[in-house]
Amino acid sequence: MKKILLMGIYGDIGYHLYETLKDDNEVYAFMSPYKNNTLKNVHPIYLNPYDLEDMNEAVKGKDLVIFFEDPIMRFNKMTQGRFDTFFELIADNVGRALENENIKDIIYISEEIQHEDVKSILSSYNLNVRATNTKVKRLGKSLKYKNPNNRTMRSAQRAEIPKNWTLEGVAKYYFKWLDEIIFGIFKITEKDDEVRITLEQSTMPLLILRKRTNTARRQIIYDVVGGKLLRKQGSWLEFRALKDEASFIMALHDFDPALPWPLYALTQAPLHGLVSRIYQMEMIINDSILEENIKNNPNK
Repeated sequence: MKKILLMGIYGDIGYHLYETLKDDNEVYAFMSPYKNNTLKNVHPIYLNPYDLEDMNEAVKGKDLVIFFEDPIMRFNKMTQGRFDTFFELIADNVGRALENENIKDIIYISEEIQHEDVKSILSSYNLNVRATNTKVKRLGKSLKYKNPNNRTMRSAQRAEIPKNWTLEGVAKYYFKWLDEIIFGIFKITEKDDEVRITLEQSTMPLLILRKRTNTARRQIIYDVVGGKLLRKQGSWLEFRALKDEASFIMALHDFDPALPWPLYALTQAPLHGLVSRIYQMEMIINDSILEENIKNNPNK
């Protein structure tokens, strides 16, 4: 029997694949730990598809991965950014993990709304990518996987890496740029591998980020480890270069705010979303205007 990994079973695609494959194969699927598993003949995988280490673990020993959009990819209470970017990030995780485990076979189920960059990302790895020709019509988004106690936020933006810059330069410039645009209200201090964000006239950290060591190639991660604005650890800020190394994704994962959710949704969250979009535009400016590129390049 083949061991087949599905990206989820909470949507129509995943559920129909499960029904079709379960009798003659070992079916594995990403599932929410907050939902009781009432399905038989499926091995639940309670891992995070946005986490590369989790994806490496999920694909181990599998013969085939079937890649498609599933509602479990939207399990955060709030998301900021285009869903295409989230989908591309998961696709890059899958491609890296399969290549690491020397697993070749993946089927990409195309939908009515096409995600061409997703197919390109999967195909950039040493994989046998088979894409379906018949486009699946999306009938709507399922919310049955939702957990009312989940109060986390995920944000992701994609941009080009400015010419002659590196991913390390993009990450380094982010904190320098952020310190400049919030000057007079907040301040950012960097020491060794730790970044602290405080109010201008205070030493009490609002957020503490610590650079993670031993990350994968083309990946820089800062774990959010403390601060008055953080309720619980487990979130991380990521800079990820895609395989072509011409573009990158900046993402904040699973941030759990200390502020009451209604207040967070009205204040801190919109501010973070605005800053992220402005930085996305900043990268476009540095990529297209030579003077800005040379002036701001942290690697010069």
